[in-house]
Amino acid sequence: MAGIEELQLLNHVLNVKEWGVVEDAGITENYFQVHKEAFSYVSRFKKENGNLPTIETVMNKFETFELVELENIEHVIRSVKEDFLYREFKPILVSASETFAKRETTAAIQQLQLESSRFLKSVSLSGRGYSFIGNAQERLNTYNKIHGRVEGEIIGLTTGFKPLDLATNGLEYQEGAVDYFLVFAPTNMGKTLISSFMMSAAWNSTLEDDYPAYFALEQRASEIALNWDNTLAQVSRLALTRGTLSNEKRDAYTEYINRLKQKKKDMVIYDLDSNGGKPFTLDEIHRILEREGHNRWTLDQLSKVRLTSRGGGDLRQRLFDTSAGIREVILDTRKPAMVVAQANRDALKKIKRDVTENVDATDIGEAFSIVQDASKGISIVKVSDNTFRIMVIKNRNNACGQSFLVRYDFDVGIVSVLDDPIAEQYF
Repeated sequence: MAGIEELQLLNHVLNVKEWGVVEDAGITENYFQVHKEAFSYVSRFKKENGNLPTIETVMNKFETFELVELENIEHVIRSVKEDFLYREFKPILVSASETFAKRETTAAIQQLQLESSRFLKSVSLSGRGYSFIGNAQERLNTYNKIHGRVEGEIIGLTTGFKPLDLATNGLEYQEGAVDYFLVFAPTNMGKTLISSFMMSAAWNSTLEDDYPAYFALEQRASEIALNWDNTLAQVSRLALTRGTLSNEKRDAYTEYINRLKQKKKDMVIYDLDSNGGKPFTLDEIHRILEREGHNRWTLDQLSKVRLTSRGGGDLRQRLFDTSAGIREVILDTRKPAMVVAQANRDALKKIKRDVTENVDATDIGEAFSIVQDASKGISIVKVSDNTFRIMVIKNRNNACGQSFLVRYDFDVGIVSVLDDPIAEQYF
């Protein structure tokens, strides 16, 4: 019985006055099921008084606490820890078995794999933190790997916009920096257009092992794909949907498709249809990233992510939980992401009154935590039918506030920066 081992451990600690046995084993009050209150009392007493109480003091305070014969202390510690692991892991197995009972075998395997990985990470934490001195050489080694870059060279994946690359160092995925890159704007300001361009721009570069995923929670996959065709094939976006390409352009489009089919690397779009008509949960996104081997991803958009549990609180709390969950997925998988989020209504009203107004981090709406979670972020303002102002609103460890104009020629699929005010940057 778990209660016996708990009593034996507490008896040993109080008799030999050795609290280090508990600390070295990483045992906390959560490991105690029967005598949790007694353990908490002893722990608190040690913190407040600098020494442990007598065993008689604990017996007088808790009627269920008693003297027991001690077995081997190492065996007792193993038993207490094993009982805790059993209790914690059992719900994971039960949940996976329920999914399996519904004849959703693949989903059950993926669920068990993901939850088991999380569980193993949680129980193997040392809790000792990061040693500033002990890791000094590692920091130097990390720097030496990037030493000697020429001016204008970035470490991360290109965003497709040189001023933005210079300001942010691109979409980073290296050791010590895995980006949560926020793409932020009021409704109907080109968030999807710009984010899909940024994703395809990096894919169209020379990186051979690039295999990104685009989670389209608003538009259909075919619409995102046409955005990519528009810029990569340099044909009219409107003509592609109306069938009005000239014969010459149709031939050019056909040639582009034939070249595209020869590529060994791919981009994959996951829309609602690919998920049975339902928005994705973060666990589903996590499993897809791990299963398919994607190296980065784009989420369009944050507010459309489906929470695993129902009744997740008000809008502010739901956005807070979703953003925190996205950050967790990024850090856990070490796969960077561009995340599209919508500004509040006041921001839209402000822009409609005056297109020279900026949209910044204070316009994020119900949850400023989204900006806090992000490592980098931009806002987008549509200043005319085909011109957009992009401003850096978050740039961890670097300056922000830089802005530039982008012209998007839908007729010929050319995207160009109109001005480049960003001077030398330091990283």
